[in-house]
Amino acid sequence: MPASMQPAAPEKIVWLASYPKSGNTWVRFLACSLVFGRQDSAAALNALAPDVHEMDTLPIEPPAALLKTHQVYSPQLPYAAATRAAIYVVRDPADVLASNYFYAQRRGGAAADSRGAFDRYVDRFIDNRGDPLWIERGMGSWEDNVRSWLHGRHPFPVLRVRYEDLSADPEPVCGAMAQLLRPHGTEAEIERAVLDSSFQRLREIERTDIREQRTGIFYKPYLQASIDSGRRFMRRGVVGDGAARLTPEQRRRLRGAFAPLLEELGY
Repeated sequence: MPASMQPAAPEKIVWLASYPKSGNTWVRFLACSLVFGRQDSAAALNALAPDVHEMDTLPIEPPAALLKTHQVYSPQLPYAAATRAAIYVVRDPADVLASNYFYAQRRGGAAADSRGAFDRYVDRFIDNRGDPLWIERGMGSWEDNVRSWLHGRHPFPVLRVRYEDLSADPEPVCGAMAQLLRPHGTEAEIERAVLDSSFQRLREIERTDIREQRTGIFYKPYLQASIDSGRRFMRRGVVGDGAARLTPEQRRRLRGAFAPLLEELGY
């Protein structure tokens, strides 16, 4: 986007928040499609809804009206005082677990894929109540992250988006997002945003970003070996994929770790 077209620094922002691998990228594409129109690359997306985790230094003023984070919410969150609202994406922790496992394979942060490696990761995830790396980086356990955004008494509205609802019927979810982000948007614009942000469309953008080596969510030079081996960011996105990979005992242990919150969220 040319510098002359860059939106002015906003006074208030909307967070696009989630625990890692819960569907944040999908929601970012939906949000940017609603507000700015069709997106054709991850680099364009990141210019419109920057990821605070990828900023070397944080500007004094918020750099955009939409910001992505995986951080636990607290008043110490950068730009917390400038928050207008938040869209929080929550996903079944079994699917979060599996998606994070394969994401670690892609970024080269885990041993080669095997049943043994997966089982060891399941144990670590359950014992720590989340991915140990994300806990180390200030994102908290899965439960801490969810509760910080959905159960806190915030001075701003929080729209909860369940990944499962988005997958089953994206238009009502996108409509709820539009009420927050672009209340005067039309049904046709909502339908267009859904089509422009479908899983297949995002896979097409990933293929193009990789082919043209456009640095962003889908392509980074240091991931070349992993990409060459066939690993992709947009892997499957299937609801229930994690539970299907877990043994009955692992499913029981995972549910036991999060039972009260799972019930509250309707899982």
